[in-house]
Amino acid sequence: MGFTVKEYYSFGILGCGWLGRAVASKLRSQNKSSWGSGRSEASWPAIQEAGATPVLFDSTQPVDIQPEWPPCDTLLICCPPSTGMPTFERAASFARQHAKWTVLISSTSVYPDEARSMIEGDAIRRLSPHSGACLLDIEQCFESSRTSILRAGGLFGPNRHPGSFLRGKPLARPQDAVNMVHQEDVLRAILFSTENRLEGPHNLVAPQHNTRAAFYHAAGATEPPQDNNSKPQGRMILADKLQGKGFDFLYPNPAMALLNEGANNESP
Repeated sequence: MGFTVKEYYSFGILGCGWLGRAVASKLRSQNKSSWGSGRSEASWPAIQEAGATPVLFDSTQPVDIQPEWPPCDTLLICCPPSTGMPTFERAASFARQHAKWTVLISSTSVYPDEARSMIEGDAIRRLSPHSGACLLDIEQCFESSRTSILRAGGLFGPNRHPGSFLRGKPLARPQDAVNMVHQEDVLRAILFSTENRLEGPHNLVAPQHNTRAAFYHAAGATEPPQDNNSKPQGRMILADKLQGKGFDFLYPNPAMALLNEGANNESP
């Protein structure tokens, strides 16, 4: 296994975990080559099985002992913000020199926690409650004219069922809207934004916003929601900009996606 820096790939996937490996599999089905980074050689078999050439990258190690990354048409960055700013600064430097296009998977944590609708211009400099990083600073490492920034909502899909998110805890703020997106729509958005060279930030959230009560009931994690006339509260992240560019969601309603998935998994 391994690579030489003289090889050239359609995609380089920095952070080949749950999402990155799914991207690699999608690319393989389209006969597109990719490399994918893992923190140790122990992760290489899973990366190779997904269809990517494994590359070693451990963000906790000094840059001067890291191997070079092969050049690629598109650099996809799936690293969690908690890996630290140096990781993204190095990725931005690599992208400027060795990639034609960059796709950064960011997060809706860039928006304030206020009870209103949010569009791309509402992002603020704030520390993410999940990673402790400032996502806007990370995004600004990259040249907007050569980068698609996909601000993804909560991810769910194969091997990431939202029923496990609660872990037995009571459901807080049941009438708040959920800002979720299915893995398959993320994969499709990555390819769409690359093919259409979508510059700058675009929200990547399913356009139909279920309440938390409805969504987690569909996930089998809570009792049926009580009927009431309450409207969803909390922030609602709008994907109008992405849809306006021509992107259609395969799973526009997250709760229905879960219900359909459950029906498809039932024994005949």
